[in-house]
Amino acid sequence: MTRDLLSVTALLGPGSEAAQLREALRDVIDPELGIDIVNLGLVYDLGVMGRAATVLMTTTTPACPLGEYLTDEVRRVLVTGGWVDQVEVIITHVPAWTPEMMSDETKRAFGW
Repeated sequence: MTRDLLSVTALLGPGSEAAQLREALRDVIDPELGIDIVNLGLVYDLGVMGRAATVLMTTTTPACPLGEYLTDEVRRVLVTGGWVDQVEVIITHVPAWTPEMMSDETKRAFGW
């Protein structure tokens, strides 16, 4: 008898997988700003198919030196957290990130 790991996303209702993964991505902290990538508005889209996820995200600037670090952290959080087995992270700068994309809570934290 084999015991397969139960997919966390299999326990969720249909359509809720992406929302749960987005919540998990709050553990990915931008080390320069000390705020998670979801509240910063860096996560544009998230799709789940079976045990694979695709994350469309941006960085605060096209020249941001943390792009690779952030994509590695996204993969680490989702895979080691048991959410999925595979993660494709796509970095885009269209549309360009602006401070208006931050959550209201984050804007207040920065005094805006």
